[in-house]
Amino acid sequence: MGRAEDWLEPGERVMFRTGLHPMAFAGVLSLALFVALVVVLLIRHNDLPPATEAQIVLVGVLVVLVGSMPALLRWRHTALLVTDRHLLVRSGTFRQHTLATPLAPGIVEQESGATGRLLDHGTVTVMGPDGQVIGVAHVARARQFVEMARAQARRTATARRSPASS
Repeated sequence: MGRAEDWLEPGERVMFRTGLHPMAFAGVLSLALFVALVVVLLIRHNDLPPATEAQIVLVGVLVVLVGSMPALLRWRHTALLVTDRHLLVRSGTFRQHTLATPLAPGIVEQESGATGRLLDHGTVTVMGPDGQVIGVAHVARARQFVEMARAQARRTATARRSPASS
């Protein structure tokens, strides 16, 4: 799939780039804490030989590692870019979802909950020209991304009207 910058046309400049916020790992953290609790309770409340205890710890670590793979892949494969011409979104874990859409007012929306406003992240929804919609949760600097996309869409619309009126 490559980097998101590989989609740029010649001469196209990136105005703003963001990815996922560390809150995207909240589920992995809760999984790790739960597995650690189970491992500690199994070892503490059972009289097991040291080899068995080591096996329980090893299985717990493996469960956490395997459980964290989707979040790590999503972190690595997600990019949102505002360029001087387009809005580019790439997201997904194993199957990539991509969207490259010309800048226009109303193509991007942002929603933040209580932690989103506090920690500066949110869900960004982008609508493509063909009606395709991609929603990306836990986007870092989501408000800035949406503001930049809307401002760039206004500048692009003004630049398109400007030569026609002269």
